[in-house]
Amino acid sequence: MGQREERVLKTQQKIRRGGPARGHQKQKEAGKLFVRERLNLLFDTSPAITEFGQFAHWPDPEMAADGVVTGSGYIEGRSVFFTANDFTVKAGSIGQRHGEKLIRTQQAAIRARKPIVYLVDSSGARIDEVAGHHVDRGSAGRLFYWHSVMSGSVPQIAVLYGTCFAGTAYTPVFADLLVMMKDAAMAIASPRMVEMAIGQKVDSAQLGGVDVHARANGTAHFIADSEADAAKLVKKILSYLPSSSDESPRSAPAKEPARSTEAIDDMIPLDPNRPYDVHELIGALVDRDSFLESKAFYAGELVTGFARLDGRVIGVVANQPLVKGGTIFPESADKGGEFVWLCDAYNIPLLYLVDTPGFMVGTAVEKNAILRRGRNFIFATSSATVPRICVIVRKAYGAGIYAMSGPAYDPEVTLALPSAEIAVMGPEAAINAVYFNKLNAIANPLERQEKMIQLREEYQASYDIFKLAADLVVDEIVAPRSLRSQLAEYFALYANKAVSLPPRKHASIL
Repeated sequence: MGQREERVLKTQQKIRRGGPARGHQKQKEAGKLFVRERLNLLFDTSPAITEFGQFAHWPDPEMAADGVVTGSGYIEGRSVFFTANDFTVKAGSIGQRHGEKLIRTQQAAIRARKPIVYLVDSSGARIDEVAGHHVDRGSAGRLFYWHSVMSGSVPQIAVLYGTCFAGTAYTPVFADLLVMMKDAAMAIASPRMVEMAIGQKVDSAQLGGVDVHARANGTAHFIADSEADAAKLVKKILSYLPSSSDESPRSAPAKEPARSTEAIDDMIPLDPNRPYDVHELIGALVDRDSFLESKAFYAGELVTGFARLDGRVIGVVANQPLVKGGTIFPESADKGGEFVWLCDAYNIPLLYLVDTPGFMVGTAVEKNAILRRGRNFIFATSSATVPRICVIVRKAYGAGIYAMSGPAYDPEVTLALPSAEIAVMGPEAAINAVYFNKLNAIANPLERQEKMIQLREEYQASYDIFKLAADLVVDEIVAPRSLRSQLAEYFALYANKAVSLPPRKHASIL
């Protein structure tokens, strides 16, 4: 080996050791892996990852790679770009070269049309170095500009490992999908800054832990118990996504569902108000072990997630009667709209399973913008150009069916199970709205009750699913045991769906 080559290899070896011993000790005490161990969990070992910017800030022995490892590698045989903060170097803080490496990786992912994974473990900006230069054209401040430009073009997945405040908290929320470690936290300002600014004393978990971001506000899509779990989640997420918006997700060998399709009819109670777990229905439709629920801890009245049906990747949007009767609240409207928008961006067909009494009413939800947030859900469904199949499972009342891709929202097909009901509102509400005065005029309680039963039966007969099928409101009533096979046929039939929307720069609804 020549001296020049030996010098390169020895220098690279030193850089790969990361920061000083005290930085490694701090990372170990926090129960977190060194960044290169973290990368080994995620990326294939052969071929090895390819780094760039490795010599940034050399020859300072305490500033290895300026605190961030960037490059590309293979995850289960697929090319993926990555950025990974090295917490052993100044707590993973972002300096000038560090920021430049992050941005160059984003630009490379856009040019190569490949996904990018952000392994976020940073204390924020290196104030003593970047100071006011965070707004320069080539500064780390442009990181969020490129997040925005990339959105919907190539998949962006983030994993949050530690406590990240201010600027570094934005990368996780800009990503398409966020995996958050159970003891991680993020916020727009640190607890110390919060106390200084508004006098509020709070710790990191209370300010921005998983209870806040996965359960209260729905920012995090997944929670990981360990770094190994986080790596497995990222791999599974990537298996459902294409490399870019130019492609479609890869199919896989089909598997039989976990539940027998013959059990579907028994899963759905005869009483439209009796709850059941829609996960059971999903388990009888999609391939075994393929359902990956997104935001499982948030707005449980709506279930969203990725799955495979006969090997083909689909997105599932399902009302959950077990939680709040499947009523759509402002939070579930946000959850549904965001998921539909994501699937449409990456060419993932959508399956809607409808069983909802509609949108929630009352002063609380009006103050919480149910109309505006419900509009966003309806907008996302209306604008999605991927194949969409609507299945009316049981009740479909009011405007809930609009957001859930009902017949008027141009799905490829609307299927109904024999348990289906489609109406402006449920029978009790409808009778009360239309016949309130007439019923109150009946003095005898027994006669009033008999009249109510008569009116309810007449109203229910008006939306009998066989009548609606005769009027072509739905395309077909399906025997429950054949639903999976019919869905597989329709998704295959419309795999190359072509549709164009009216010319525009973009919609004014965000």
